[in-house]
Amino acid sequence: MQVIDMESIIPKDHLVRKVDAVIDFEFIRPMVKDLYCEDNGRPSIDPVVLIKIVFIQFLFGIRSMRQTIKEIEVNIAYRWFLGLGVTDPVPHFSTFGKNYVRRFAESKVFEKIFKLILEQLIQQGFVKEETIFVDSTHIKAYANKRNVHNEYLNVDYNKYVTALHEEINEIRVAENHEPIDFTATKKVAVSDVDRDAGMFHKGEKERQLAYSVQTAVDEHGWVVGCETTPGSQNDNNAAMPFLDKLTEEHPKVSAAVMDAGYTSPILHDLLLSKGVAPVVPYARPKGKKFVDEATGETDERLSKQYFKYQEDGNYFICPWLKKLMYKGVNKSGYREYKTSKKDCKNCPYKHKCTNGDIKTLTIHLLENTKKIVREIRLSDMGRELYPMRKYTIERAFALGKISNCLGFTLVRGLPKNRDRNLIVFAAANIKKLALLIAQFKGEFVRIGTRIASIFHKIGVRILKKRNPVFGIAS
Repeated sequence: MQVIDMESIIPKDHLVRKVDAVIDFEFIRPMVKDLYCEDNGRPSIDPVVLIKIVFIQFLFGIRSMRQTIKEIEVNIAYRWFLGLGVTDPVPHFSTFGKNYVRRFAESKVFEKIFKLILEQLIQQGFVKEETIFVDSTHIKAYANKRNVHNEYLNVDYNKYVTALHEEINEIRVAENHEPIDFTATKKVAVSDVDRDAGMFHKGEKERQLAYSVQTAVDEHGWVVGCETTPGSQNDNNAAMPFLDKLTEEHPKVSAAVMDAGYTSPILHDLLLSKGVAPVVPYARPKGKKFVDEATGETDERLSKQYFKYQEDGNYFICPWLKKLMYKGVNKSGYREYKTSKKDCKNCPYKHKCTNGDIKTLTIHLLENTKKIVREIRLSDMGRELYPMRKYTIERAFALGKISNCLGFTLVRGLPKNRDRNLIVFAAANIKKLALLIAQFKGEFVRIGTRIASIFHKIGVRILKKRNPVFGIAS
């Protein structure tokens, strides 16, 4: 018989030690208490152990729950982290799946775990809420892109787009035009095994069934929110409810830095109405160049700035003094101004202006919002914040895909993938905290001065408030 001291076997710098030093997972127990029956049936597996197993999977980037259990069976460090002895049985890999279906699926427990950890990070001063960096990344679905069928589904507009549609029809009715019927159907590729996954195809990326996760991080890379949607959903439409909810939960947010995929004036107007400055890059208008037949050179077409608005008569004048008269509001929310065929027919500069018989100029109902966003982009704040995306949100996605299995999923359905991604980012935040605190304490050990000792005690005292989640080992 051989006595094994698990504590002495595990390396002092192992990640499980660092995680165990900064977070007390006992906060999970009261959170799930109502989901368990204490006096009926055989004793259930400790919920803290179950949740810890999931964190082990994503902290160490293990592909599946089946493989995670295999790793736990032979890994002393994992057993120590779970509170299991060398000979204690490890739960079957299907145990978590069954518990998820029976207990956790409708409880929002994973969202609560993510938010509680984030709340403690904010209270401890790690997270800076004033500026968030927003982007989305696709997650390859657990479904074959060839096993799909086509369906015609009604277009589901969110409440923000619906509000714009109502405004458009109010204007059209007031101007004696017929209201527009915005109900529409679209042809959608639906997976035979996972209906919630959407067909994703963007740029040079492979066409595939996927999910998309809208994510926001702070200036130091802490994940402050995420929302999972089908991969076929447009970033603008997915970001509207996500950022609306996020800014309600974090009222200190004053700027949202986004890439060129977030260009909707509806989204920008929503953020501005909440006092949040949208910071987006310049997007060159498409189709604004032409080839001069005489010289063969490529030239720019005339932009809106060459057309002068006359407020008295509500019309524009082109550079050759022809009028573009107001014709009404189209279904996209743009006021249309058009010339007559006679005015454009013999114009010597028509090739610089339009390919059609007439020139049409469009001005969005939220044109003022577009101007404000343009000013923010050109401001010192905009120029300073936008380059920070590469080491905030982009780094968070890179680390998530390399270390936390963010790039693919082995579960099906939107609810399961939403919970999975919440735990992935919760694990990323915990790992970041554990490594940061370990480095923080290590710096003081290396300095080895009385001043360092004093600051170390102050730092530990600040961090050791022993909230329901955090606790720093002395």
